[in-house]
Amino acid sequence: MTGWWRSRQALRNALAVAPLFALLAVFFFAPLLSTLWNSFFGWSFDFGKYLAVISEPVNFRILANTLKVGVLVTATALAVAYPLAYQMTKVGPRMFALVSALVLIPLFTAFLIRTYAWIVILGRQGIVNNALIWLGLIDQPLTILNTTVAVVIGMTHVFVPMAVFTIYSGMVRIDRSMLRAASALGAHPVQAFTRVYLPLTLPSVLSAGVLIFVVAIGFYITPSLLGGPGDTMISQLVVVQMNTMLDFEMGYALSIVLLVITLAILLLAGLVIPLETIWSTGLRSDQASPERIDPARLRQVLLAPLSPVLSAVEDGGYRLFRLFARVPVSWLGVYAGAALVFLVAPLLVIVILSFSASPFVVFPPPGFSLQWWEKLYAAHDWHSAFLASVKLGVTAALCATLIGTMGAFWLVRTSLKIKRMLFLFALAPLIVPVIVIATSLYVFEARLRILGSFTGLVIGHTLLATPYVLIVMSSAIRNFDRTLERAAAIHGATPLQTLKMVTLPLLFPALVTAALMAFLASFDELLVTIFLIGRQTPTLPLKFWGDIKYQIDPMLSTASTLIVLMVVVAILATQYFHFRQARIRAGR
Repeated sequence: MTGWWRSRQALRNALAVAPLFALLAVFFFAPLLSTLWNSFFGWSFDFGKYLAVISEPVNFRILANTLKVGVLVTATALAVAYPLAYQMTKVGPRMFALVSALVLIPLFTAFLIRTYAWIVILGRQGIVNNALIWLGLIDQPLTILNTTVAVVIGMTHVFVPMAVFTIYSGMVRIDRSMLRAASALGAHPVQAFTRVYLPLTLPSVLSAGVLIFVVAIGFYITPSLLGGPGDTMISQLVVVQMNTMLDFEMGYALSIVLLVITLAILLLAGLVIPLETIWSTGLRSDQASPERIDPARLRQVLLAPLSPVLSAVEDGGYRLFRLFARVPVSWLGVYAGAALVFLVAPLLVIVILSFSASPFVVFPPPGFSLQWWEKLYAAHDWHSAFLASVKLGVTAALCATLIGTMGAFWLVRTSLKIKRMLFLFALAPLIVPVIVIATSLYVFEARLRILGSFTGLVIGHTLLATPYVLIVMSSAIRNFDRTLERAAAIHGATPLQTLKMVTLPLLFPALVTAALMAFLASFDELLVTIFLIGRQTPTLPLKFWGDIKYQIDPMLSTASTLIVLMVVVAILATQYFHFRQARIRAGR
């Protein structure tokens, strides 16, 4: 009887995880291996394209620029996010909810919309230049757009929200009594921060830095729209080689080089921090790997060689701290407020422009008008693009939620020793740059003859959305009280009844959050859509992409405002739902 029950349990486990592993094996790892194989012309083993990547000055310059931009964006985003995350640990529940909402809104707003906002702000007739001229600081507009500065600003705006929440998750677990103990032992506030608090936050800072860097070096949208010819990144070069030059082998080689760099960064990071903590997966605390280096050791490795310099910096910092402390102003609050303005202001600019009376993008608008809302209401091409995105997003979200939830149950509850490795494999689509996934799927689906079909597009979007479901559901399932399931079983409920009447209802808030994240991931996706859509109706990001590149008018602001409002409503509704559930649980 026991053997029969174990066989049945093993079959159920296999059926639960099979869709996830099938999706990854067939439409992720197989296309990547095909790309690798074709990059050196198969059995010819011709590595000439790889030599061209390194030896040709143009390719090498683009590769170096990609790494440079990745470093600049990572450093800038961490500098903006760290004080804001620290301030979030000090505020009350109501203020925390407000600040979280202000950070979440840009996080879930499409990259294209945020990049469009910076085009308006940084242009020759944009807000920055007009403000500087009005203040009398310059006579002629500065060239900010189409420069590295614009790329770094735009990409920093994209990555700050994810850095804030990653760093905050580490800070909120720190015992503040350790700072008081340091002060009691004679450390001044700056020393208490640099020698106690900062080392304890380094693992989360490193996690955020690694996450930002590996995503930034594969970025396409922002450098394409805000940068100039000298700011080309490797993802742009891949698109040019495959779509314009039709040199697929060079595109394959560039994709593999980008993938190798990404994996090398992750391997180096893995020597210091567990890689699964970067994406906050749902491993049980007793099964997660220990930190490779504890915070004290990490500080010693990174900061000990600079100890004399740091001591001088601490003393100088303390003198500045005492000087600023004389002014009755919360400087940390001012900095955090400025960071929030940096995150939210571009979206407010878009909203204001949607009511402009001008036929052109001019800020501030010369007058109030609803003309662009009326034109959007009558624009059938925008309606078609919106409906196409909703249809694709809903389909991909349903598939990703089903596959990801089933996989999360198995991955969290399995007792296999290779559990951590399986988690990382399941999250691989988040690790690999999107441009690599897009190019690999492009050729692979062409061979399967589903390129340009709705099925092929759904597969690509589901592949990218499923890891978000895994992250959310793994955390929820990990914290689920399994004694409720056992109690239901004792009272005669079958496994299916327990799932339907106990488990899923209690996990419903997490399911809604996971489905929403999957939908937004699909709704915002551009690169995979560019490669896989064929002659189907363009999605909303594709419509935005075409209009931003060739014609910028307030219609874009109006369509962007509509999407921002949808994001705001979704975030507020989700927060209200979670607060309501928390109050119900507290009432019990």
